[in-house]
Amino acid sequence: MHASLVPTASDLAGLVAYVLGNPYLFISSSTVMTTGLVVGAVAMSMVPRTAPTLRLAAPPLAVVLVYFGVGSMALATEILLRFHDVLPDATETQFASGLGHFVAAAVGVAILLPHLRHRSRRVWIMANALAVSYWTAQVIVLTPPWFAFAGQLEIVRGLAIGGLAAAALLSAILWRSARPSH
Repeated sequence: MHASLVPTASDLAGLVAYVLGNPYLFISSSTVMTTGLVVGAVAMSMVPRTAPTLRLAAPPLAVVLVYFGVGSMALATEILLRFHDVLPDATETQFASGLGHFVAAAVGVAILLPHLRHRSRRVWIMANALAVSYWTAQVIVLTPPWFAFAGQLEIVRGLAIGGLAAAALLSAILWRSARPSH
């Protein structure tokens, strides 16, 4: 029998039942955060390009989205590769979630792209520092629930904090080297 690419009413009802029966897989702090970041990017796209707020906020938001997309995809891939043999359905669900977060982040950056041109090196260094600060707070205060997949919370949180510390150090080094000379 050939499977149809068009979902039936039964397929859609099954999907709704699955989401409602497993809301933690779909509605969490990371889902709310993703929605907020993309809504922020959309809102910024409606502001005139010359607005001072947009000039200040667009680069950090773009960097936050890049870290979000890359981090989501990296963790989803790690989960899939590491645990697929033992938990195939759960790892595939997490991978699909990571891919969705990556696409949402890419859409947000694409929306902001017209507002990111002609920014100085110092603006991008500061944007990175602000994004690192934002993500450090997110990881410590609202640790994404999928960090804990298959009992790996402490190692994933440690790796995330270590990566953020390295990014913060890079920002500091680049900031120091970008100081105007007298």
